[in-house]
Amino acid sequence: MKAEIKKLENSKNPHTTITAVVQAPIEQAFNYIAPIYLPHIFPGTGPIAGITGTSVDAGWNKAGLSRTIYFNDGSTSQETMLKWNAPTSFGYKNENFTSPALKYTTIRVEGEWLFTSLDENTTKIEWTYRAIPNNFFGRLIVRYVLMRFITRMLQQAMDISKHDLETGNLVGAQFPPA
Repeated sequence: MKAEIKKLENSKNPHTTITAVVQAPIEQAFNYIAPIYLPHIFPGTGPIAGITGTSVDAGWNKAGLSRTIYFNDGSTSQETMLKWNAPTSFGYKNENFTSPALKYTTIRVEGEWLFTSLDENTTKIEWTYRAIPNNFFGRLIVRYVLMRFITRMLQQAMDISKHDLETGNLVGAQFPPA
């Protein structure tokens, strides 16, 4: 089942919000999604490279932590956890992109997840992704080209997470041995 997509195009900084309702308690949804193994939910979408790993997997659970994200095209970015309010929200930023598509158009992207308990076994999840372009031309490219693929990437990741939570197949929590 697809999650709802809400595009907010009237902002200075291009962003999109993906919303889903999952049949899982809020604590389970938060505890699964917040530290999820990124290659599981980001295999790549269109021109956006998939994630192959991160420099920090375990203990990704408090504001101020940073890690390097590795993509299957050889590029990297630096991710920093900005806020952690279990089990209702967390936020992060990605910056220092080495991918030319992002390096020359985007200063950073910011992600925020909000979890709302609808009842004891149902949780509403909202995921907003905001791009901070580096200039006017970067804003145009991000808004009219990259955000289309970013929205597809987020939708795919949300669909995988929702499926995992609702089937109980929590494979995304399994990190490969070091």
